[in-house]
Amino acid sequence: MTNYEQIKGLFQKFADKYKRQICIETELSSASEDKAETKRTGDKKLVYENNRQDLKIIDMDEIAHNVYRIARFPDSVKESESLASADAFAISSEDIWYFIEFKNQKISKAKDSVTKKAFQNWYWIVDILYELKDKNNMQYNTFNYDNPIAFAKENVVYILVVSEEKNIVDADKMRKCLLAGQKFQSDYMRKLEKYIFKEAYIYTPELLENNFVKHFKY
Repeated sequence: MTNYEQIKGLFQKFADKYKRQICIETELSSASEDKAETKRTGDKKLVYENNRQDLKIIDMDEIAHNVYRIARFPDSVKESESLASADAFAISSEDIWYFIEFKNQKISKAKDSVTKKAFQNWYWIVDILYELKDKNNMQYNTFNYDNPIAFAKENVVYILVVSEEKNIVDADKMRKCLLAGQKFQSDYMRKLEKYIFKEAYIYTPELLENNFVKHFKY
């Protein structure tokens, strides 16, 4: 069993415990949909286009809105009462946990949303893992239950993926950073790395495909 299969199984057990019949897995491209833009135009808008090499991921929004919210707030009828979440989640063969957030907007405008999602998503994942361990005797083999903060600093990476056409200047800077062996970060992504994660950086869809998806191993 891969690390990814193990965590997917735990999330599914949590959904089953609260009788939530949902599909928690989807394609990376599907998770990148800008739903507001799709609704506004009537045409599906994907930040990470589905003609790119794709990847199976766990749909964080699906769990946050349709499982965790109901588990903790059974009387809730509004999805807006859900805790925030990144769009996608996967774990590599090296046991590195990846949160991926897609934004069809300028980097400078994404600060509040990205920061909120980073902290809240990590909180509710840890809460789920503790519940499954304490009440159901199920756990992720290598998770540091004694110190989840240390685990995040050693194992968790947060990737923000932004539309290139809305960040032309920064997209060029990203490519130059990669050529220099560096990662491109805004101030708020740098703070996420300092406070909570192993790494936090920004890609365009093209850079995500070439530098992450094509090399990812479950």
